[in-house]
Amino acid sequence: MHRGVAFSTDDTEDWGLPLAGPGLLLDVPREGPWARRPSLHLEAAPGYRLRVSSGGQPLLWVRIDGYWDRCGFLRGTPSMPWGLPSLSAAEVREVTHEPGSPRWWEAWMWRLGRSLALPEHPVLHAGRWCLRPVKAIRAAESERYPVSTMEWRFGQFPFSPHSPEGVLRFEPFWVEDWTAFGPPWEEGTVLQGALVPLRAPSPEDDGRVKSWRKRARDGTLPPALVRYVDLLGKWLVLDGHDRLHAALLEGVAPPLLGLWPVLEEVLPSSPEGQEGVMRSAAHHLRAGATPSMIDRVNRMLRLNFQGHRRSTVTRAWPVKGGLPTWRAEVLAWHRWNPFPVQPEDWAWFVAERP
Repeated sequence: MHRGVAFSTDDTEDWGLPLAGPGLLLDVPREGPWARRPSLHLEAAPGYRLRVSSGGQPLLWVRIDGYWDRCGFLRGTPSMPWGLPSLSAAEVREVTHEPGSPRWWEAWMWRLGRSLALPEHPVLHAGRWCLRPVKAIRAAESERYPVSTMEWRFGQFPFSPHSPEGVLRFEPFWVEDWTAFGPPWEEGTVLQGALVPLRAPSPEDDGRVKSWRKRARDGTLPPALVRYVDLLGKWLVLDGHDRLHAALLEGVAPPLLGLWPVLEEVLPSSPEGQEGVMRSAAHHLRAGATPSMIDRVNRMLRLNFQGHRRSTVTRAWPVKGGLPTWRAEVLAWHRWNPFPVQPEDWAWFVAERP
């Protein structure tokens, strides 16, 4: 008899992104069905070649440039074998709390959390995860990608999700320029935190889309589940493609439940640094102890005096066969599923050199 997933309240006060309510921590054991790769997981090969797979089927092949200049994406099989159970009308009606209230979020977190804890087609691997309501922001409020690997720090906060309209775009292949330095609103500027669908959108006249549109209009639309992948700086839509589509059609902000693995770090004590923080806090408070300034000072003190820090790091397994296997899969996929590409982009994406 194997242990199951343990649930507890997320007491992290500052995840660095706008939150819509309290959260849950999911502690996944290291034995039983959780000891193997989950159905949905990330794999890596040399030269920043990545593959998102589910049930043995590639969903995305990804290449990041060695200088962090660009990133290419190739879509694979668009099915979702991890199989989170579909929400029934009866389950939706059971949640009678005021939409957006803490009790409403709690009810949906527990429902989707229990679905994630099912061992049949696991999405979670061993370790700790956070499941928490997150707010989508305007794309212009997000941050650009780092200009080199030297700016990428191991263990960061998730970036806020934005651009839910991305679920309606399902290009077979695209390359992003991560060096664009224009204003965030300029075309071509790529920002961290975008939502990426894992399947094509349903037609507008699909029955489930129509049903969810009614829920979107009356404010009772259940949240979509999105998972953060820190190396890509993006959120993958795990569940709720049709709910997101319905919200967009109705012009309402879709409720989002964010999921990310948690890295626990023990922070070394620094008496000299803490003394400097205290002097800085006193200086700011003398300048004007407004409510907002007090909140900022308290946040600074918490961050510098806590003994540990929580962040996120996406775990990846090695691609069996390494770069040759990754490259052979990509070439075979394009051969059997032809689609137009820019020759220069494709030549870079499939190049043999790391």
